[in-house]
Amino acid sequence: MSPDKVVLLQDREESGLARLQLIKNAKESVDISTYAIHKGTYSDLLFGCIFEAANHGVKVRILLDGVVSQFNKDLRLYSYAIFNHPNIELKYYEPLHLGKPWAWNNRFHDKLFIIDRELALVGGRNIGDKYFSAPGSKGASNDRDVLVFTDEQANYKDSVLKEVTDYYQYVWNHPYTKNAVKKLSQRKEKLGKEKAEKSIQLLKHAKDVYPLSINQAKDWKKDAYSTNKVYLLHNPHQRINKDPLIWKELVSLSEQASKSIYFESPYIVPTKKMLDYADPKKITVDHWKVLTNSTASTPNMVAFSGYWANRKSIINWVDELYEYQEKTESLHGKTYIFDEKISLIGSYNIDARSTFLNTETMLLIDSEEFARFLQKELNKTVDNHSLQVLEDGSYKTNEKVNQAEVGFVKKIATKILAPIIKFFAFLV
Repeated sequence: MSPDKVVLLQDREESGLARLQLIKNAKESVDISTYAIHKGTYSDLLFGCIFEAANHGVKVRILLDGVVSQFNKDLRLYSYAIFNHPNIELKYYEPLHLGKPWAWNNRFHDKLFIIDRELALVGGRNIGDKYFSAPGSKGASNDRDVLVFTDEQANYKDSVLKEVTDYYQYVWNHPYTKNAVKKLSQRKEKLGKEKAEKSIQLLKHAKDVYPLSINQAKDWKKDAYSTNKVYLLHNPHQRINKDPLIWKELVSLSEQASKSIYFESPYIVPTKKMLDYADPKKITVDHWKVLTNSTASTPNMVAFSGYWANRKSIINWVDELYEYQEKTESLHGKTYIFDEKISLIGSYNIDARSTFLNTETMLLIDSEEFARFLQKELNKTVDNHSLQVLEDGSYKTNEKVNQAEVGFVKKIATKILAPIIKFFAFLV
């Protein structure tokens, strides 16, 4: 048995609360990596927790994608405050350099929270209101995280936590990673100080803007599952054509599976180059189920159009294809289950960008008990919010689920973009 235990976090509000409380309860260090931190109330609360923890001596490091972060004005103000703080550091991975076009598509898509080297949160969520919003929120994004920790008596070197912390350190020190701010004017220093003070004040009145109590203690470990082994998977850090390590692992696990395969991805855009790594004759499972967004639910029309162009082929490959039917919410989860035993959760989408261009992080969890629980949770989404796609492209009737209406603009955009995206699928 592995010393690692895992907890599934799915509910948007609870996942948001976990991040805030983990930072507030940190004693020594907080390491955060994510693709983007969007402007909004939740991000302000998160930074309030960060500044509060750092003011009490906790060392905080934040690692973000360079392109999306460089052009985020709100984040820029926080970067000014961080520059002068002795306990917080902020770095950007591969910031935009107009003289290096070969680096433009080397995007940072990791999502990690590491607390005191004792807890790690790995998943697919960015930081923003839509990822942690209340039920019924328009534009909400549904995802999941895994909280991993060890028994107190466990040997640290035998835990996946060592892999996660070593990997974070590697990326932090990587040549592609640069300091967010190199120098600061008095004006910017003042703006940053004001921004930090506002976030701390907001945190003091969190009960007025956040539905769950940040200060009420919650035992995040109580719903933990034991594991046989937990591994960290990640793409290599090279520009342009990365060795597709995560995709090759998914293909290998698919070929080894005998009973079942379960894929959930926000969009599925298998390119010829990706399929060159897979031999359909070697995938002989009894049942293969796939869940993704519908035209109504997707917020990413470009990526979804890539899926739409491959939709008929996917229907022929798998046993059951389901599309999510909530018009005001979308799926953002990246979850893969094999033989109700091996689970993968993290940031990897089934597309060429996640395969060959982006950095990505996934946890591979060997635990039959956890996999069965995870599959039951996914089936709730399938049974109560999704419809099965039939061979002719129509939906199978389900009395519990209504087909979501698709706006005229989305319908037209999908039809126009689908044949065009075929020529640019390697960038999707």
